[in-house]
Amino acid sequence: MVKAAVMNGPHMPLEIQEFPEPVLEAGGIVLRTLYSEVCGTDVHLQHGRLAGVPYPIIPGHINIGVIERTGGEVRDVDGALLREGDLVTFLDVHETCNNCWYCLVARASTRCPQRKVYGITYSARNGLLGGWSEKIYLRPGVKVVKLPEGLAPEAFIGGGCGLPTAFHGVERAGIRLGDTVIVQGSGPVGLNAVIL
Repeated sequence: MVKAAVMNGPHMPLEIQEFPEPVLEAGGIVLRTLYSEVCGTDVHLQHGRLAGVPYPIIPGHINIGVIERTGGEVRDVDGALLREGDLVTFLDVHETCNNCWYCLVARASTRCPQRKVYGITYSARNGLLGGWSEKIYLRPGVKVVKLPEGLAPEAFIGGGCGLPTAFHGVERAGIRLGDTVIVQGSGPVGLNAVIL
């Protein structure tokens, strides 16, 4: 059995529940969770500020773990073979349509209406699909990124969700060296935007 923190609904305390070990599909991966962050999105989930959340959920969408088992041959985003014991993270947004305006024009697949997001759009009834659990089941097709040798998992998780979100904002805004900008808000995303 695997323990996970479950959010049963807005304004409700988290509960620790037990789940069966995931059944591996071909192309699936079981991660032993090392780190999972608490993001502002998790706070919004707790306060009921996001529509369509299929409570109960296992929160946690930015994670790092060690591959415990794979369902056959699985490769990372660069095509390298993944093995048991590899230190990895994964892209929490997946199953995008690659056909809508957000996917094709805006290059913002995180807004695709068909997307699935670990820790947000999956119910705990669907299994270990959130990072606040001892293990995470990566469904076939989830994009996995192997951490480079020498990068400590603590250093990686320190950037959390705020760093890639800020990077995406800076990139989309077309900000270049020498530009003058104002960053309003000093939360994790704002602070990372200032750093970038």
